Amino acid sequence: MIESTTVLFGLPGVKVTGVFRESDGSRVVEVVTDEDTAAACPSCGVFSTSVKARVRTTPKDIPYGERRIVLRWNKTRWRCREDYCARGSFTEAIAQVPARARTTGRLRTQIGAAIGDAARSVVETAAAHHVSWPTAHRAFVAHAQRLLREPAPVRVLGIDETRRAKPRWEYCTGTSRWVRVDPWDSGFVDLDGYQGLLGQTAGRTTAAVVAWLSERTPQFREQVEYVAIDPAAVYAAAVRTPGLLPNATLVVDRFHLVALANDAVTTVRPGHLGAQGPPRRQGRSRVGEPAPAAHRPGTVVAEAASQRFGTRSTTRTRAPRSFRPTSRRKAADRAVDRALRWGPPPHPPPAAPLPHLVHPLEDPS
Repeated sequence: MIESTTVLFGLPGVKVTGVFRESDGSRVVEVVTDEDTAAACPSCGVFSTSVKARVRTTPKDIPYGERRIVLRWNKTRWRCREDYCARGSFTEAIAQVPARARTTGRLRTQIGAAIGDAARSVVETAAAHHVSWPTAHRAFVAHAQRLLREPAPVRVLGIDETRRAKPRWEYCTGTSRWVRVDPWDSGFVDLDGYQGLLGQTAGRTTAAVVAWLSERTPQFREQVEYVAIDPAAVYAAAVRTPGLLPNATLVVDRFHLVALANDAVTTVRPGHLGAQGPPRRQGRSRVGEPAPAAHRPGTVVAEAASQRFGTRSTTRTRAPRSFRPTSRRKAADRAVDRALRWGPPPHPPPAAPLPHLVHPLEDPS
């Protein structure tokens, strides 16, 4: 029966000695060490036969059924009798539960897969497995390191930044001053293939980008033909580092170019509308302002209105609803009204922002 329970429990390196239920309903599994190498000293490798004490630990394990299982591991603390060994004693450890570990290896693997493969948040996964946030995050990091590999060469490389936290102040021991830390990460993506995110490095500086690209193989750096970035001088300087990407052409993505063009148009457009700003609806004047052109006798708009409606507008009374001009005619009336009231619009400011921002990214060759 004990052997069958050990096989069902399935944790390598231990043997089940008993299973019982506590008063609160939780199930407790008592195990002992069942691995010969656990009695070997971690420093010198010599097997010990001198027992110093018996200890019990309760590492967290994967749940079974609706309730989690409480694992109680009864293990031995051994003495190391070798004169040349600096370690006086050690406790048994197995591959699934290394020394000073509070969780089993299969639990850490399950947590890392839940975060990395199932896209569950660290907070939710930690709460579901009854572990702390740092424990769940370390399990995810270990899971990612097992899966990460050197990216294959790409034809089109994309570089962009991502803000991962709020700015904070940190004390620099070297300069004895407080410095502002703005946590940004630079991401590298495959824009022409299937690899997606190739890597990520801390910081959005030229040195950070150069360091990540320098770690890639020469085949990777030589095969890059285009590098797409936003209008960032630090990324442009990194791509133009001599010998880093010898065959790459720098490209600014269209989103930021269109955004810069829209900003330039927004800057220039108010000068064409005149000093009064956007036109107001016809027939509505503020106190102390002259009446619109359609309501002032002798104006071009008033003469056009008299010819169309058969009447002559000498007051500020609006035309009947059935005789109101169309939207196109209203626009013409507003244009004439602005010309009569304010004169021609001033000269617009030059559209300098767009060429000024794009110029540093042009290839000097």
